[in-house]
Amino acid sequence: MNVMILNKIEKTHLSESESVIMRYILTLGEDVANKTTQDIAKATFTSAPLCVRIAKKLGYEGWNDFKKAFVEELQYMYATKDVDASIPFVVNDDLMTIANSILRLEEETISDTKALLSHDDLAKAVSLLRKAEVIDIYSKSSYVYLAQGFMQKLYSIHKMVNVDANIGNPILQAAMGDETHVAIVISYSGETPITLNAAFKAQSKGTPIIAITSISQSTLSKMADVSLRISSQEMLNTNIGQFASSQSIACILDILYAAIFSFDYDKNLERKIDIGKEVDDGYSEYEYISKVDD
Repeated sequence: MNVMILNKIEKTHLSESESVIMRYILTLGEDVANKTTQDIAKATFTSAPLCVRIAKKLGYEGWNDFKKAFVEELQYMYATKDVDASIPFVVNDDLMTIANSILRLEEETISDTKALLSHDDLAKAVSLLRKAEVIDIYSKSSYVYLAQGFMQKLYSIHKMVNVDANIGNPILQAAMGDETHVAIVISYSGETPITLNAAFKAQSKGTPIIAITSISQSTLSKMADVSLRISSQEMLNTNIGQFASSQSIACILDILYAAIFSFDYDKNLERKIDIGKEVDDGYSEYEYISKVDD
């Protein structure tokens, strides 16, 4: 079952009758695609309007919207995977088994990220980033190091980036933004309170929002100007180390950096070489590669 649907259900207050319906829906799985609200009501001895009420409580426009998202997420989660993204190794695995599991998980994560990537969404995100005078990044603490790596890359080609590394300060950073900024908001669930608060504040200041988040219809994805979807195979609370989500986020950030770089390729490459000459013991990475090729 998709962690995002389960997370919504767990956090949503349902009446006794609504709970009966939800248990039946979970039992049906993908077969719910062929069920009307009347079918559900008859099978659970409840009423059809309760199905619509449940859908709206979970953040959907109506029963058909919920049903479509539910089935799509089930199909995504049931896609064949060799490694459990949440618990990729177990207690008795030896070192090479662990290594192979992590390597295989990373391969699957990259493939999953590629499959979720949309050309139009990527193009819109890159356009927003190129137009912005300042890029503000918001994420929970476990992903800050990824944001900082992205920031360092962009600094080297003269793009101004702010990363809120202080867990208590994101709203202040967002309050200082305006339409000349763009906010990248990183949240696996799309419901993390501290990042959502920053996103709401940024939105109130007219700052466009790029969400890097899961496939679910979360609060963040609904408010963002564009959403870039990451691999969403991990359970929110039952995972060993966020291996898959971290890998997927890193991949998306690298793609964004490469795309920005490519629009002024010659100038940016010259900048990188010049900076390399000054900070890398007198020679750049470009020169080092040339020597190897020779």
